[in-house]
Amino acid sequence: MSTFPTKVREVPAIEVREATTFDMEGVAELHNENYGHEKTSQHWIWEYQTHHPALAVFTVMTDNGQIVGTQGMIPIYLRLRGETFLSGKSESSLLDRKYRGGTAFQELYAFAMSLCKARGMKCIWGLTTAASVWRNKLLFSVYEDAVYTSSSVLNLLPALSEIRGMKQSTVRRVRAHLLASLGYFYGSARRSLRGKSVGKRQFTIEHDLRSSHDVDHLYQRLTAFQHPDLIYIWQDEEYRRWRMSSNPNARYMTLFLYEDNTLQSYCYVNMAKRSVAYLTDLTFADDEAGSYLLQAVLHRLHGEGIATVSFLGNLKNPLVASVFDVLGRFGFIKKRSPLAIVMKNISCGCAETMYDARNWYLNGLWTEER
Repeated sequence: MSTFPTKVREVPAIEVREATTFDMEGVAELHNENYGHEKTSQHWIWEYQTHHPALAVFTVMTDNGQIVGTQGMIPIYLRLRGETFLSGKSESSLLDRKYRGGTAFQELYAFAMSLCKARGMKCIWGLTTAASVWRNKLLFSVYEDAVYTSSSVLNLLPALSEIRGMKQSTVRRVRAHLLASLGYFYGSARRSLRGKSVGKRQFTIEHDLRSSHDVDHLYQRLTAFQHPDLIYIWQDEEYRRWRMSSNPNARYMTLFLYEDNTLQSYCYVNMAKRSVAYLTDLTFADDEAGSYLLQAVLHRLHGEGIATVSFLGNLKNPLVASVFDVLGRFGFIKKRSPLAIVMKNISCGCAETMYDARNWYLNGLWTEER
């Protein structure tokens, strides 16, 4: 009797697939190892499984079962010309160093993009320091000269204490010490002068919205009279709950400025770090309202002992540029960020508007770390 060899089905060592809850520990391990973070699996569960989880895209590349790459797209609803549409924020892009240089990342990203299309995302956007990869390998439109930061030292001693704890050369620490001191005295002088000219109108500051629709009504006024092609995040109650209330990596202070019963400005401040606060979002109908609220925010942060406060935004957008102008009057110092904006249209009918970076009202709210 002849014996025929049994054909064994070969399982490819490299696999690209959607991530599951059981992958989150491995994802956290990969990212912590590459970036020096200390995030737990709960961060990734929050990011992809608690906000429209049926629409979220999170993919992994494995080698013999070990996670060696990740790519996600967080479902974010945007508003443009009165319409709401689904977009994907490109996030968690990482490939282990041993697998870089070939086409592995393009394959991982292409698989994630196919899921985005299937789930109805009309465009993909993000922020990255690897602009050349998105431009040359993923064929995104890239805007490298758009993102800036603006910061100010509120309390000098905590700021200097942070500098002394830096793992940098003595020369770098001395330089940072000098810059922080100069920034503190410059900012203090500017804020002292501004304090005399703020508060001509009758404003009320509250920690909660009076109506869940107030933020959207503010944007409706902004787009109707000044910026009809503004692209901004649709902040419904579900989004605000996910982005701020349940964010495991943040501690937010929210302030809303009303004049009579009309919301004129709002500010979200992330105070999760011990000595640094982020102005995640500062939006206002006019400079006077924005200045009034900013002064109140800075007064509270100073009282909390915050050393430094920082804002990030797309300087190409006129509304964001006006925020930078107001910050400058209060002694903030602006500089270019290493981050680039990347975007790709999938099925949005207004591609020309989409690819104009001036239309994107992008600030720290568009990042999950601020």
